[in-house]
Amino acid sequence: MKSFALVCLLAVGAVAQKNDTQHACWKKSHPRGAGKPVDACAPGLVEDAALCYKPCQANYTGVGPVCWENCPPGWDDTGATCMIPEKIISANNSACPWYDECGEGLAKGCSNCPPNQGYHDDGCTCRRPMQSFDKKSYGRGVGVPMVCKPDEQEQAGLCYPLCPNGSVGDGPVCWDPCPASNPVHCAGTMCGVPGF
Repeated sequence: MKSFALVCLLAVGAVAQKNDTQHACWKKSHPRGAGKPVDACAPGLVEDAALCYKPCQANYTGVGPVCWENCPPGWDDTGATCMIPEKIISANNSACPWYDECGEGLAKGCSNCPPNQGYHDDGCTCRRPMQSFDKKSYGRGVGVPMVCKPDEQEQAGLCYPLCPNGSVGDGPVCWDPCPASNPVHCAGTMCGVPGF
């Protein structure tokens, strides 16, 4: 191993001092841009807060490792519950006489509320009480780290475009293989001939 390292160092010196490209040469390289953070999930997984999870079943929404039931239309989502807040509106008192304009005495029942909306007739007002229910939920497993897209290579937590066939990626650079005339890889960026 020491003799191989010595050969490579001699090859580097030959190229640097004599421009001896017959025995050694620089590897060709191509830039492939700065890496970007991992930003994809493996097929079949969905992203949530920079982790990847199994998708939730229909009518459920994922929050981290938990899938929560969606609230019906018209209901407020408060996290673990669905709620319709209490609502008070004016009653229709147009049929009530002047001496009992809310229909609470002699003309009881003359006021009315919108039908089929859950309102209770309080005379001058219609009151719909607050309604709520606990949402159903289930676990979808622990999240896994994000990965690079299929057409990218991950190195040191960054994603780079794939190098052309035969080239080897090292950070932002694609290095071509050593040519047939200088087939020995040495000193990282150099190629040499056997025995030189």
